[in-house]
Amino acid sequence: MIQIKFRNLLEIATPIIFFYIIVSLGWKTFRFFNAEIIISITLTISVLHFFLLFDKSLKKNYKSMIFLSFFILLIFLLFSFGKIFLCNSGKITDDVKISLLISLILYILIRVTYFMRIVYVKIHNPAFIFIISFVFLSFLGSFLLMLPASTVKQISFIDALFTSTSAVCVTGLVVLDTAKDFTFLGKVIILILVELGGLGILTITSFFSYFFRDGFSFKEAIFISNFLNTKTTSNVLSLAVKVVLFTLTVEFIGTLLIYFSIKDKNTLESDSPLFFSIFHSISAFCNSGFSTLSQGLYSQSVRFNYLLQLIIACLLILGGIGFNILFNFFTYIWLTIKKCFYRIFKDEYFRSPAHVVTLNTQIVVITTLFLLSFGTIFYYISEYHSSLSEHSSFYGKWIASFFSSATSRTAGFHVLNMNSFAPVTVFFTIFLMWIGASPASTGGGIKTSTFALALMNIVSLSRGKNRLEIQRKEISSESIRLAFSIIMLSLIVIYISILIIIFLDPKENILSISFEVFSAFSTAGLSLGITSSLSNGSKLVLICLMLLGRIGVFNVMIGLLKKNKISSHYYYRYPKGNILIN
Repeated sequence: MIQIKFRNLLEIATPIIFFYIIVSLGWKTFRFFNAEIIISITLTISVLHFFLLFDKSLKKNYKSMIFLSFFILLIFLLFSFGKIFLCNSGKITDDVKISLLISLILYILIRVTYFMRIVYVKIHNPAFIFIISFVFLSFLGSFLLMLPASTVKQISFIDALFTSTSAVCVTGLVVLDTAKDFTFLGKVIILILVELGGLGILTITSFFSYFFRDGFSFKEAIFISNFLNTKTTSNVLSLAVKVVLFTLTVEFIGTLLIYFSIKDKNTLESDSPLFFSIFHSISAFCNSGFSTLSQGLYSQSVRFNYLLQLIIACLLILGGIGFNILFNFFTYIWLTIKKCFYRIFKDEYFRSPAHVVTLNTQIVVITTLFLLSFGTIFYYISEYHSSLSEHSSFYGKWIASFFSSATSRTAGFHVLNMNSFAPVTVFFTIFLMWIGASPASTGGGIKTSTFALALMNIVSLSRGKNRLEIQRKEISSESIRLAFSIIMLSLIVIYISILIIIFLDPKENILSISFEVFSAFSTAGLSLGITSSLSNGSKLVLICLMLLGRIGVFNVMIGLLKKNKISSHYYYRYPKGNILIN
């Protein structure tokens, strides 16, 4: 009975804590809250969790969530009390306040994780849950960005929603100056939205679900495999853990490399070098294109920092190539090193599994390398006497060209003056944006594998073959139909959006509008400078495009149209009807 009261009290206290955090953030000077009150609240929650652990009537999964929540809060409480009473003689410093803030954020994520597990069981539509998660994050982010403490001056709801959606969908299109219009809190909120949007809130909740030791049901495993874009239902939670840990590791390494690549640390406008490094490392790996500099990486302070450009280019390529591809590629490298080690030091032959590198990995890697190489050469030739002319050195021109080729496929950074691009360069950039990154990555677009599959199928049909065969493997007709469906849907959505924006903003150049639409749909974030001058109606169109591009038009159609019950059409086939083509 007592445990039930504690449980009910905890359920009531949770929304009150959330409300207090929002009020403290938005309507007071940003000092990471009143630390004394936060410590008291955190201590009270920990005590309630402690008593609930002795309730034997609780379900195993709920008890696991309670234990993990208690463990998180206990760690940060011990750290806080240690800093206050042992190191600072009772003084509450900023690192104590930050640690308490982090503990509450982790606590919220754990509670959301448990709630999502309930949703998995209640709603039999993974695509719908995936859609709702991004829409919910976009509106939540817009509310947080409208708080007085988040911006230098009051902003409209449409601008807040546009910025939030751009961050959640890792696009990078902006209607406000991130450096000047947002406070430090606003930039932190944008950064959190970028991280959550890049990984996906469902991937993060799956990461925490890994610590709920009762495991997942088969149906829940199917849902998680859909979120992570994997065909197998085994070890889906361990895959989520690998994705999150790999992301944090790469972003940490990227932060260090960016920090040491900054030549003059006093020229980064109002940001500290450390925050600049953290922000751009996360932004680059998530392919978001957000920057704390007013002109982005085209700013004078970093425009000719070619080492920084190479680091960011590598981060965005890693983020855009896909987690499954990276894990498969690293497995191949590890087995190759292991084989050499056995041969040299043990004089033994290590037999690795056959076909370690999958066909999907080969297609994605080859297509990515081709697009990067061809794009670099194209930018170098087309912009040599134009935007590349300000780069005096030979290697500087090539690095800027390579960076432009890499960033055009969904990253959103730019180191060249895009307003001076030749028309042929603009059209080529649109083409790269449309293709985008690879499946199961942080990027958008129709994806490299979709483009490669469609292209190879055209070649196969031209040779008179009635099926697509690659490396002695037959590609399923479902994959080919899906690839062409994605291409057609993308072109239809883009064309309709261009028509609507031309109607709403007839004064804007049609090429600039087309560039903007392709950039929004492909979550590329590049712009010819018309984003902030568009009408609210056009901004809403771009918001919808960013969501469609990040979620996937086909996923939206599945979420809205797919029936949950097994349809009877699996049990019959009609006579074939021939339609004349060409």
